[in-house]
Amino acid sequence: MRDDALMEELAAVLRAADAAPPGLVEMGRAIYTWRLVDAELAELSYDSAEAGAPGPLVRAEEVAALRDLAFQTGSGLLIELGVTGDALQGQFDPPVEGEIHVVTGAGPGPGVPVDEVGGFTIRPIPRGRFRLHFRGAGAAGVNVVTSPITLG
Repeated sequence: MRDDALMEELAAVLRAADAAPPGLVEMGRAIYTWRLVDAELAELSYDSAEAGAPGPLVRAEEVAALRDLAFQTGSGLLIELGVTGDALQGQFDPPVEGEIHVVTGAGPGPGVPVDEVGGFTIRPIPRGRFRLHFRGAGAAGVNVVTSPITLG
């Protein structure tokens, strides 16, 4: 009888144990992104939400941006992002061709082409915390990952 009581008490304790704290699983998955450690870091250098400035126009189509972000690498590569109603419109300066991926705690998403003038569009807008990982085409050898981005 004592063993049954002990087992019931142990089962109650296990049921009462809290689930993993919010964000812990995502943080663990984000550690996986350390495989990008050889990539050059592009750090946030401008955020229109913090500057209090209205967003400028993003492209020739004259789609007004709701928010503008800029990321700068130590080597001088600039990544400009405009958050529109349904997409991230991006531009590399100087222009560089390649492929860009949205990387979340669950890993990288499908690649999006970056055209010959350095432009790209990501749809839909990623939710939660993410990074952008870019690999240049050809012998350029450009490998860049942004600091974490949270839109919302």
